[in-house]
This record gives sequence, C-alpha cells and structure tokens, in this order.
Amino acid sequence: MTSRARLAVVLWAVFAFAIFNVTFDWQTRMAGLEFAAAQSRRHAAGQPVATINEGFRPMVRAAAVRSGGWLGLILATGVIATVVAARTSTERDAR
Repeated sequence: MTSRARLAVVLWAVFAFAIFNVTFDWQTRMAGLEFAAAQSRRHAAGQPVATINEGFRPMVRAAAVRSGGWLGLILATGVIATVVAARTSTERDAR
C-alpha cells in the first residue's frame, strides 16, 4: 500500500472516530434526558426511582453499540474504497 493510501486510511479512521464521538455524545445526552424524565415521573407517581446502574447504564451501553456500528461501517467503507482505488491506480500505472 502506498503512503497516500495509508494516509487515506488514517483519515478515514479519524473521520469514523469523530462520527462515533458525535453520535455517542448525542445519544448519551438524549438518554440522560429520558432517564431524568422517567425518574421524575416515577417520583411523582410515588414509585421507587431506579438507580443509575439500573436505568442509565443500559442506555449508555446501547448508545455505545449503536455508535460503534457507525464507526465500523464508516471505517470499513473507507478502507475498502481506498484499497480498491489504490489497486485501480496501480493497475493503470502498470499499463
């Protein structure tokens, strides 16, 4: 793999990591708001409130899995596209 192709793969990895961070941050923010609203409803109804481990941690885990899926999809797409482009370029240069 050429140095340009390696650079492209590194840039795809940085892009995928940035997308992971943005989506994970958004999803944990929304999960926090949902958890707080559910706690308020439970408290208002006289029910016992859930602990963070019971209520919020599973939401964060699910957010990490969903964000990790985006990371994997973007990284795999970028690496495959880069490898295909590098091979095509190498074959064209060989002619």
